[in-house]
Amino acid sequence: MAGTTPLVTARNVVKSYGDVQVLKDISLDVDEGEVLCLIGPSGSGKSTLLRCINYLEQMDSGYIKVGDEFAGAVVKDGALHEASPAELASYRQRVGMVFQHFNLFLHLTALENVTIGLRKVRGMSKREAADRGRAALASVGLQHLEGSFPRNLSGGQQQRVAIARAVAMEPRVMLFDEPTSALDPELVGEVLSVMRALAEGGMTMIVVTHEMRFARDVGSRVAFMDQGVIAEIGSASEVLDTPRSERTKTFLQRVG
Repeated sequence: MAGTTPLVTARNVVKSYGDVQVLKDISLDVDEGEVLCLIGPSGSGKSTLLRCINYLEQMDSGYIKVGDEFAGAVVKDGALHEASPAELASYRQRVGMVFQHFNLFLHLTALENVTIGLRKVRGMSKREAADRGRAALASVGLQHLEGSFPRNLSGGQQQRVAIARAVAMEPRVMLFDEPTSALDPELVGEVLSVMRALAEGGMTMIVVTHEMRFARDVGSRVAFMDQGVIAEIGSASEVLDTPRSERTKTFLQRVG
């Protein structure tokens, strides 16, 4: 919306691994309540961009902000300084992330996986964390499996627990890194349904996905990334139906 301040701002972000530049001067704004879907071939920098937003990867140059907070840095005496571990933990409370391979603790139940961050990071009491954890599990349709361990859950259920864990922290933005790519095809729909409900509830989301139907139906905008740059960005219908970039057209023909 014109005149509004973006919730997520990336400016001139550069990231390299050795001699390979993975992100090349990325600048991007995401408004509150928007769902931005990142599409593109493997190795195009999509996941690296998400990891920089959550500061799992340190940028070589440029900056990223969520609200008025910098990824990996704090303002002190008018200058940017590297965030302390406590300051970084505080920042990540507001930037939820859901990974491709769930990243659940195998020795903890579903409810314990959801509440561990609430207790360890937020300092909530066991009862308070359990109440919020149960509400989060209910929001993804898993309240009946709170005592189950990951080994007894399907891949789709494990990913829904991972989403509940992130949601329970009440983040300002949710990052999804190909959340359905490790799932059997018949389990993809249940995860996308939860994500769709989050979007309908107004959650700001940045989603790396190969699910073009989800991008079309749920995405406020779609950005096509290739070779470390955003080659094209626009509404879902603009990018997916009438792409301007030849690179975008070629990619969509291959995945279509």
